[in-house]
Amino acid sequence: MTSPLMRPSLHALSSPLPLFALGFALFAAEPAPAAEAGADPFSGTYDVVGTTVDVASGDTRRIEGHVVLSLKNGRYQAASELTTDFPTHGGPVHTDVIGTGDGELHGELLSGTAKTQLVIQTVPGVDTNFAFIPRQVGPRIVSSWKAHLDADGTLIVELSNQAEKGEVYRPTKTTLRGKRVPMPGQDAKQP
Repeated sequence: MTSPLMRPSLHALSSPLPLFALGFALFAAEPAPAAEAGADPFSGTYDVVGTTVDVASGDTRRIEGHVVLSLKNGRYQAASELTTDFPTHGGPVHTDVIGTGDGELHGELLSGTAKTQLVIQTVPGVDTNFAFIPRQVGPRIVSSWKAHLDADGTLIVELSNQAEKGEVYRPTKTTLRGKRVPMPGQDAKQP
């Protein structure tokens, strides 16, 4: 009895049609040539550190984490996983800042929009990712952002943040700076 999950034998690949299909599939899966990859200096993962400033009060708080930029169909997709100490009436609490966005390249400047969700700890001093620790989902934030690369390759991102309609959040400005880092499984020598 033949199982549909069985792999084809090497004899089945001796016909020109399966070999042509296999060759076409392998060719289509090849990575972009180095020249094309060099034309996209922004795509990658960045360790970032920065400051968020409350526009009304001038209060500041540190923010840090990872930003990932990738070029897809002529537009940049952005994803962020950051942490900060979010101000509350009871004092600052550890908060995860998780967001996505998209943007376009205009000369040497990226600009776009992003949506962010806050995940706020409810047990002081305990990471929000720790098992069985209750978390509170905070306000949803919308941002306009712009980014550029310094001469040394440092990514600089500036965001103007405000509450999504129906949410409560004081407008802020965030500036992030960071260096590209390899993803797990990437060669550490890559830029």
